[in-house]
Amino acid sequence: MDLFINKMNEVAKNIGMLNSNFKNPSGLTKKGQLSTSYDLSLLLLQASLNPIIVKIWKKEKHIVRILGDNTRKSEIKSTVYNKSLNNYYDILGGKTGTVGFIKNLSVLLYAKDEIYLVTVLKAKRNRFHQVKLIIDTVLDNKENNIDANSFTVFKYPLKNIKLLKNFKPHSVFSKNESDKSNPASITKLLTLITALEYPIDLNDKIKIQESDIVEDNMNNIYVGDIISLNDAIHFMLLSSSNILANAVARYIEENYL
Repeated sequence: MDLFINKMNEVAKNIGMLNSNFKNPSGLTKKGQLSTSYDLSLLLLQASLNPIIVKIWKKEKHIVRILGDNTRKSEIKSTVYNKSLNNYYDILGGKTGTVGFIKNLSVLLYAKDEIYLVTVLKAKRNRFHQVKLIIDTVLDNKENNIDANSFTVFKYPLKNIKLLKNFKPHSVFSKNESDKSNPASITKLLTLITALEYPIDLNDKIKIQESDIVEDNMNNIYVGDIISLNDAIHFMLLSSSNILANAVARYIEENYL
């Protein structure tokens, strides 16, 4: 999978993620796989420009159909929608990142006629509540006790960033935004942006191989399962499947690299 991972890092640099390095497509812990809250906010901004990603972000759940020897349907749910945050601000999309004790969140929010991009790394307790406190602080200009190692907040740019080279948003609120940390499953946004650079047919099927299998506690995926690229992308964005992240990366490498 080295060719795909090299392409991921090339894409990351092209969108301005200059303090990041990626070692796998899933976000599982690997030595040297690091990013910053600033870079991951840039990644979120880039993801928001992709219509396929945005369409899936609008869903709270999705029914996938898995073919093969064990044909079945399965309902997957988004890890991003959370009542403790959505009761106050409208969640437009984003990605959680969880591995061990690490709890990350990169999310787009609509609040008071503005869209904000927020990335929080190594949040303590409820990461969604920490994001609420961050936006409360931005809107009310009043200090809150935010319990996270680092975070970055951008206002969504009014400019057409596709027309601008080296566009670097300024954070409106941040803490330790250049500190490097494990991005965890937020990595999957980069995996998808990289994969979607190629002219893939979302109806194409992927057959899960032994090499795709890694720790994936939230999803029951097995060797021999056959899944459409469309459902694979839903698995990655909604229920954060590590196995499907590997399978999509392998598919791109085998067919395009």
